[in-house]
Amino acid sequence: MKEPIKIAVMGVGAFGALHARTLRALPEALLVALGNRTRSKAEVLARELAVPHVFGSVEELIEQKVADALVIATNTETHVPYAKAALAAGMHVLIEKPVGTDLADVESLEAVCRNHKRVAMAGHVCVFHSLVVPLVERVRQEGFRSVHFVRHRPARLACLFPEEHPVTLTMVHDLYVAAQMAGGDEPVSFDALDALNSEGKADHAWATLRWNDGRVATFHSHWILPDGAPADGFDWLEVFAPSYHTRVATNPQNWTWTTDKVKWPVELEISMIHGRPTGMLAEELRSFLAACHGAPVPAGCRMPDAVQVQRWMEQLLESAQSKRTTHSK
Repeated sequence: MKEPIKIAVMGVGAFGALHARTLRALPEALLVALGNRTRSKAEVLARELAVPHVFGSVEELIEQKVADALVIATNTETHVPYAKAALAAGMHVLIEKPVGTDLADVESLEAVCRNHKRVAMAGHVCVFHSLVVPLVERVRQEGFRSVHFVRHRPARLACLFPEEHPVTLTMVHDLYVAAQMAGGDEPVSFDALDALNSEGKADHAWATLRWNDGRVATFHSHWILPDGAPADGFDWLEVFAPSYHTRVATNPQNWTWTTDKVKWPVELEISMIHGRPTGMLAEELRSFLAACHGAPVPAGCRMPDAVQVQRWMEQLLESAQSKRTTHSK
């Protein structure tokens, strides 16, 4: 077995903390440092996980010289600057989605990556889902006529992520999957609509991609579920072709537990079995750690993939904005 990769996590919000807990239990990784702009949050989690080093900035981590790789799970606008700094210091980077705030941002990172012999991997977790991976492989073999993606989340996301849009925060997952189903082919048209809540914030989005051979992908993503809904909402997708139809519900998983209110013990495919992380996040991190040792970055997580999906998101956002009304739905 190869030596564990000494790795740090920048950003210990909900998903950054999940990265940290998963890495802490992976034998392929040695979690050596946790960072956050509010340093005290990193200190609390570091004590819980017995992580020896804490930092308040990527520059401080670089000065400490304790890590060979960095997971960046901070606000989107910091992703590219942090990644560039870490790469320049000789570290591998795993960058949460979306990789950057705009296409120029992501393209500039891709250019930097070409000049560094370090791994830069886009953290697209759905590429590793145990249901999505075989589905994508089969769809690419047999082709498709149309595919429909649904991703719904609670209304509180509009408050938790005021800087994000349903296209960039939630629909982005499905855009990555659609790109893999289409074999990376560029659509010839992008069309989108969104709706605003009472505070003027987009919380509902619809989108359509069309390819020149007649294939179509449609997307529906909203943040309007009531408080009683599962914390991670509902996700499913359907694929249609002349010879087949398939529907996959990826979230929540098919295990319910009912007392006073029904619950889904495993909503997202992220869990532990016998103290070992399982599911799509664990596989994403294992693939990143393997890439740090020289394995190829998986398709869908390469910087050109991130550039492609960023371009798709911007074209959809431009389409939605051009047709947007100021009326709350």
